[in-house]
Amino acid sequence: MATLVVSVLYLFAPLIAAAMLAGFVMRFDLLPSLRRPIDAGRTLRGRRMLGEHKTWRGVVIAVIGCTMAVAVQKYALAAHVGALALMDYQDVNVALFGTAMGAGAMLGELPNSFVKRQLGITPGQTGRGLARGLFYVWDQVDVLSSWVFVSCWVRPTFRLVATSFALVLALHPLVALIGYVVGARKSVR
Repeated sequence: MATLVVSVLYLFAPLIAAAMLAGFVMRFDLLPSLRRPIDAGRTLRGRRMLGEHKTWRGVVIAVIGCTMAVAVQKYALAAHVGALALMDYQDVNVALFGTAMGAGAMLGELPNSFVKRQLGITPGQTGRGLARGLFYVWDQVDVLSSWVFVSCWVRPTFRLVATSFALVLALHPLVALIGYVVGARKSVR
């Protein structure tokens, strides 16, 4: 079981790297020209479609961060990881795999943001009552959308997907706390 956890963690390490890069970029307000909302201010039923927090900068940083991390996995670590790797990193196209993983995670965030905006839930919040729990879990499962894109390289078995989901649920609070401490987030949530 520990090997499975480490293997899945290694596969999705680029998403952690991208989150760290995003925190740095937000903390120092880098690439301000890309801080434009994906929805371009469009509304549906008088409410924003995605909101101010889903920006092109986030998409670019997710793709760049994942691509850089995959490059490290391929060129610096592939020969040393051995059986822990779920795919052959020496043969992977760094740009394609990094883009797939980063874009997959970002696309996974959009339906959640859309539903929350339509329900009047502000960015960074999860709602109240039962909705709070449901949106908290939904906020954490962006990794599942990454599986759709990563499946071109790694076959997503139930055990792999379930392990990745459990890891995200376990690690997200820590990543959010670190983001808050370094000033990249306005709340610990």
